[in-house]
Amino acid sequence: MAESGSKACWFGLGVLLGAAVGGALARSARTAADQREPRQSDAPLLPADVTADQVLTDAATDVLEYRGFVIHVFCHALGMGRFKALCDIWEAGAVVLEGGAPPITHATPEEARAAAIAWAQQWVQRNA
Repeated sequence: MAESGSKACWFGLGVLLGAAVGGALARSARTAADQREPRQSDAPLLPADVTADQVLTDAATDVLEYRGFVIHVFCHALGMGRFKALCDIWEAGAVVLEGGAPPITHATPEEARAAAIAWAQQWVQRNA
């Protein structure tokens, strides 16, 4: 019996030491993180001149009609020099394709919009 009590004592001591060391490491990591420069969030970066790209919102940047379909184009900034445009395609007042887009990014919002419009027009030609 004395032997098992001794093992329990050593086990308890190990748990306490582990908790103390773990707490000290967590505290030092937190202090080091506070001293570092604050991390940027994962939100997309906008160009330096935001007023030049006011179209980078959730509102459609372009709405056009093509062969009886209405194409809504949405352009989003993914980072500096990276833009992607998505399309919603409507027919007779109902969405027939939501969030379609070419699988690449572009250097400017204009290139992204033009590629998305061309992609949507090809989709209409194939599916009309």
